[in-house]
Amino acid sequence: MRRINVAALTMLAALSVGACQGQPSVMNGAQSQSDALRQVGARGATPALGTGFMYVNSGSSNEITAYPKAGNGDIVPSATLSGSNTQLDDPTDVFVATSGKIYVTNWITSAVTVYPAGAKGNHAPSQVISGGNTLMSLPAGIATDSVGDIYVVNYNLNTVTVYAANATGNVAPIRTITGPSTHLLHPIRVMILANDDMVVVNRGHNSIEVFAKNANGNATPIRTIIGVNTGLLVPDGGAVDSSGRIYITNLTAASVTVFAPTANGNVKPVRTISGSNTAMDKPSGIAVNPAGTIFVSNEGNSTVTTYAPGADGNAPPATTIGGTNTLLDFPNGISFH
Repeated sequence: MRRINVAALTMLAALSVGACQGQPSVMNGAQSQSDALRQVGARGATPALGTGFMYVNSGSSNEITAYPKAGNGDIVPSATLSGSNTQLDDPTDVFVATSGKIYVTNWITSAVTVYPAGAKGNHAPSQVISGGNTLMSLPAGIATDSVGDIYVVNYNLNTVTVYAANATGNVAPIRTITGPSTHLLHPIRVMILANDDMVVVNRGHNSIEVFAKNANGNATPIRTIIGVNTGLLVPDGGAVDSSGRIYITNLTAASVTVFAPTANGNVKPVRTISGSNTAMDKPSGIAVNPAGTIFVSNEGNSTVTTYAPGADGNAPPATTIGGTNTLLDFPNGISFH
């Protein structure tokens, strides 16, 4: 997906006020990537990483790879989902539900593929949502709500389409959020809060749009986070925690901005992780575990970096997964199970 939008990133950065500088890679001289990654990971305090697995999609290699949340260094994936039967085609985002079902948006085919819990190898999807009736075009972020309905943001159409939990085939959405009142412009991620309100990362306006539960049609956001104070600069990934805090990766600024649950307007983040020590390089996907540990997938150096609960400023990562054994290749989204 980013291969298509590289030129647009530069234009958006030029139009934004207070643009930040990108950060250097963790590589240093002739040092090997594996050695550099181990040293970067060792500098941070060990956070509560938790048990279970993280799932990461690599668009360039058409793969979903899984790693232990406590993983570090140049490790082999615990599982890999790839092959012609998977129908993965430039996967843009991955979302793993509490049931373990794996939901993926596919940029090239404008399709959603869904896999049963634990799927790996060349496993065919259990659901495929694709075709003209779906109203999808360049689908980016994906999430599900409390009843399992599937939410997809469409980068090309400036819409959010919602599908029934068991939808498959060339099916129409049960709801579509679209129109000038929505303020949507190149939406890139979608997250669902505990009360089923919807949060959209709105790249085209460097904003975050929050919509009420069951929003439909030309709906007006109930909150909008936008303005120079927000630090949003080509926002790319998004996550929410159980308290409603919103976590955003900023692709060009190489930063993570964290907003209060009630944030609205031109507000400052409550925390910003940014600087050369962070080892972030074009951060894309983001996820937060119940302890508050932040996991970030970095497109620029094909790594996953973690940050301790409460991390702020120029904080080094606690752990870093990266290297040839990991199979990470331009990683985009990240999700937990």
